[in-house]
Amino acid sequence: MKIKHWMSPNPITVSEDTQVTAAHKIMAENRVRRLPVVDGEGRLKGLITLRNIIAASPSAAEALSRHEMNALMAKLKVGHIMVKNPETVSPEDSVMDVVRDGHVRGIGAFPVVEDGKLVGIVTETEIFRAMLHIFGAHQGNSIVVIENVDLENSLGEVSKIAALVEEIGVPVEAVFSLRQRRGVGHRVYLRAQAPDPAPVAARLAKAGYKVAK
Repeated sequence: MKIKHWMSPNPITVSEDTQVTAAHKIMAENRVRRLPVVDGEGRLKGLITLRNIIAASPSAAEALSRHEMNALMAKLKVGHIMVKNPETVSPEDSVMDVVRDGHVRGIGAFPVVEDGKLVGIVTETEIFRAMLHIFGAHQGNSIVVIENVDLENSLGEVSKIAALVEEIGVPVEAVFSLRQRRGVGHRVYLRAQAPDPAPVAARLAKAGYKVAK
């Protein structure tokens, strides 16, 4: 599946000259935590996040009056605090590639750019919906997660996992893995045709795998 089928097209944007206070208000009104920053021709210039705004806001420890704080924030523009040259993806990129990139790099959102111009944005929300579709969560299948799987030094490990599950008469519909950001190895996600994941988890645990609870 490609990102273009899951991204939010034509997202709300701001310019580098937009006041930070205005950007904050736009986020609050639209219940979003980030806004792409574009120029007059729709080319991506950066990304401003709620975290950027909070970090740039004066703290109570600075002992400024409300008037001074408002005056300071009124001068602050999006271009001053935005993330410049953010990581982007193409509409033609696969969902799985974007999931892996986001996981490895710790990125929660990607502007979607085509021919140098912003055409959409994909965030954790869109990725979550796509993954639910991939894993058939709406179909009543079971999802089992296995941790600390060594896929680099053990050839055929995924096939071995699938075979163990099918030994108990449960068909495996999909398997994918992500490198763990903490610890070692990979986290393997398995979708099985079973309404109850307990037998699958028990079989894998018996074989020595660490099944996430």
